[in-house]
Amino acid sequence: MKRVLLTVLLVLIVLTACEANDLKVDFPVMTKSFPEIIEPHNPEQAEQSGDVVVLHGGMRNGDKWNTFMKNVEKKQQDQVRVTMYTIEGGPIIQELIYDGTAIQSTYDNSRDAYGSKEGMKTDTCKGIGAMKSEQGHIFYVLTGCEKEENPFWMPKL
Repeated sequence: MKRVLLTVLLVLIVLTACEANDLKVDFPVMTKSFPEIIEPHNPEQAEQSGDVVVLHGGMRNGDKWNTFMKNVEKKQQDQVRVTMYTIEGGPIIQELIYDGTAIQSTYDNSRDAYGSKEGMKTDTCKGIGAMKSEQGHIFYVLTGCEKEENPFWMPKL
């Protein structure tokens, strides 16, 4: 009798564990990674990698930025890599990953001659908002960030 009871108990434990594992599969998980950065990361290479490229006076792959913004509004997971170029031509790379509730931001200016050699900076922010400069230009900025310094800005073209 004890063997039967022990066998039934063991079967119930195994079935319960299987059901718990099945539940975990239903949650959406973002597994897409950004393409490898090809050095030197010039505007043409960045554009071919799918980056939103911001140059003085223009933007390439702007449709990817618009899609990202729409997905953030709809609270749908998405990600985008933005590469901005300084006047001297140095790339500043920002990767944004939206999980449906928050944006993880990774900022890397180590490839810029005047940038930091300390490595990448990461932050978690609640959203994206618009800001108007004193000259009247409108920029997108990350809002509600955990850390005080927030280097991300994107011109609204």
